[in-house]
Amino acid sequence: MQTVLTAYAEQGIKLAIESKRVKHINFRIKSIDEAPFTSLLSVSYPMRMPQHLLMQSLEHRLAWAIDCQQKQRKLKELKAKKPAYINDVKDLANLTLESNIYFEGQKMTVQALFERHFENSDFSKTDIPRTLTSLYKAWLGQFIQNRQAFWQDKVGKSASRITPYTMKTRWGSCSTQAKTIRLSVWLAQFPPDCADYVLVHELCHLIEPNHSARFWAQVARVMPDYQLWHQQLKFGEL
Repeated sequence: MQTVLTAYAEQGIKLAIESKRVKHINFRIKSIDEAPFTSLLSVSYPMRMPQHLLMQSLEHRLAWAIDCQQKQRKLKELKAKKPAYINDVKDLANLTLESNIYFEGQKMTVQALFERHFENSDFSKTDIPRTLTSLYKAWLGQFIQNRQAFWQDKVGKSASRITPYTMKTRWGSCSTQAKTIRLSVWLAQFPPDCADYVLVHELCHLIEPNHSARFWAQVARVMPDYQLWHQQLKFGEL
């Protein structure tokens, strides 16, 4: 028992363990600034769960907790850099081939991105808005094709249609009656995990149409580390 708890402490992860009237053990991790700890892992477990099973669960979750901690650290670094993300077609008008943009969370020039995806990268400034938007939209379309079935199975709900859309103020939207979902093409600028989160978020609205505690519980059930990606998108101010 002490070995497992020590392993968390050595990684700078503080534990808050509590028995509750729950059916399953739950883990939630967040960033804190309480030296020597940099992360807090909250664990709630069934009241009748034997201690040895609790310790086994903690041991199995150690690698996951460390991974989340590293992602939180990267998020802090990202906030310090304050990158400028595109959230409107109008923003594209000022771009040149030498302008820095983001694709899948990586910073690069427009020229470098075009050279990666097109054999002929001889584009003029006037070509950039249409070409970049099309590229982002194509990426998101492929993402939806690859991830839709996976997340629908995890959530337990299916959308009738999921489409990329040039949204200005939202990451995604959901029509609970038609069971249709729209995802913002600007998600292509962020790490794919962010698009995963938005897809999960909108699918969970098919269960809970509002942002109640029950809704967020559904999101956490499917994606325990969703807050990492939620915060990254929030910081992006899309």
